[in-house]
Amino acid sequence: MTETALRISRGIFRFLLPILALGQVSAEPLTADRVEAERDIPIVPNGAVADAGWALGRLNKASSTTSNTSYVYPETTTPVRLYLIDTGVSPIGSWFEANKNLKSFRSELVRATGDPETSTVVGHGTQMLSLVVGPGTGAAVGTPVHVVNYNIYPGANASTTLGRLQDAIFEVLDDYDANPTLRSVLCIPNSSTYQASSALLESLVNQAVQRGITVVVSAGNQKDKVSKYIPSAYGTKAGVICVGASGTDNKPWVGPNGTGTNTGTAVDLYAPGQNVRTLNPTDPQPGNYAYADGTSPACALTAAAALVQLSRNPSFTPTQVEKALKSSGVAAVAEPPTSPTAIEEPKALVQVLPDPEGDSDLDGVSDIIEGFFGSNPASAASTPVPMALARVSGQARISFDISSDLFNPASPYDLNDGSKWKVQISDNLAIWQDASGSLTPGDAAEGVIPVIFSVPSAAANVFLRIEVTPPPVEP
Repeated sequence: MTETALRISRGIFRFLLPILALGQVSAEPLTADRVEAERDIPIVPNGAVADAGWALGRLNKASSTTSNTSYVYPETTTPVRLYLIDTGVSPIGSWFEANKNLKSFRSELVRATGDPETSTVVGHGTQMLSLVVGPGTGAAVGTPVHVVNYNIYPGANASTTLGRLQDAIFEVLDDYDANPTLRSVLCIPNSSTYQASSALLESLVNQAVQRGITVVVSAGNQKDKVSKYIPSAYGTKAGVICVGASGTDNKPWVGPNGTGTNTGTAVDLYAPGQNVRTLNPTDPQPGNYAYADGTSPACALTAAAALVQLSRNPSFTPTQVEKALKSSGVAAVAEPPTSPTAIEEPKALVQVLPDPEGDSDLDGVSDIIEGFFGSNPASAASTPVPMALARVSGQARISFDISSDLFNPASPYDLNDGSKWKVQISDNLAIWQDASGSLTPGDAAEGVIPVIFSVPSAAANVFLRIEVTPPPVEP
């Protein structure tokens, strides 16, 4: 009797999926040496939000449609700190407190001579903080974060000055020096609206990076060259991450009345910046949301991704954090040409990837398997469709579904998230080789593409496995 098995692996991780085939269930035997090796692999959990909005869904899968609103986030353990220079934040109440990973919050008002002693400007900062740690809206909701907010908008004015921004960074440096062991990200989701330069501001940004603080700045919304504005122009510096806004179409965001993301060499990464779901700052209640456009939400989402990286890798320098975000990102956003004959330069779209062996919805199927086969890792009601196995005319044949968001017809074994997959074959479970077969895809429907992989084999016993290998994340 022929036996056929399928195994899924990701990198060094091994997943065994027993399948009913020709009246038998075949499972790979666990040898003693393989058992010990696998016991040494750290297993970390993931969390999930079934309905988190399209922007968070896009952080998991760059090629997804706006209908994909599930978000699976890694649950990291090393505490990190967010410095948020923005408006103030609405009083931290039950909505933020629902995130048990928000470890502390402190807000400081930055005042110039003659400024009011209070501030009522809290909307923008509240929305940006919700994109980092807000339940249902925050990309780093699974990471322990300490937040220090510097409010540079005193009084009731919706504008501020370069001097207050500089003063806030001075305070960031002093606070960091008092507790340098807590790995930190400085998020500046605001910038000048006039073409400008500042030797002092540039020096302060340099000092932050030299101390080990990863700096994330928004590119600005003038639909212009980013190099004309500060602090966004400092994105050319290693460890300073300048973030442009992408739209729902994964192209540079264009807003109304001549607005749009700034572009150019200083832009390091893109993140969603159109109709991004946030906490509603005027009525912060669970399930009550507002929306934001522009490079500010893109900056906040990227700061969240940087916090996740630092929590996973607390030894990373700002330069290494930037490199890791670029390596894990997907080159999905093409910038507009600088001239009619210029070639568009793809830029990476920020991704926050779940840990490979997590099972977010606790349905017994790991997230990587669910993602590959096109089911929803955030919903226990959604599981992969069982595969069909057969021997036909001297061939072993597997029929299964692949996520249509991941599948690339032009290069079918290179997935759209940068991962690769292949089929391997063995007749004894000891020696494996790449299977030389044919892949026949069907028509996409309901988020998946049915495929048939056929490989010639005359062996009495045939074992097949699929290996899925993610793109490397370099330090």
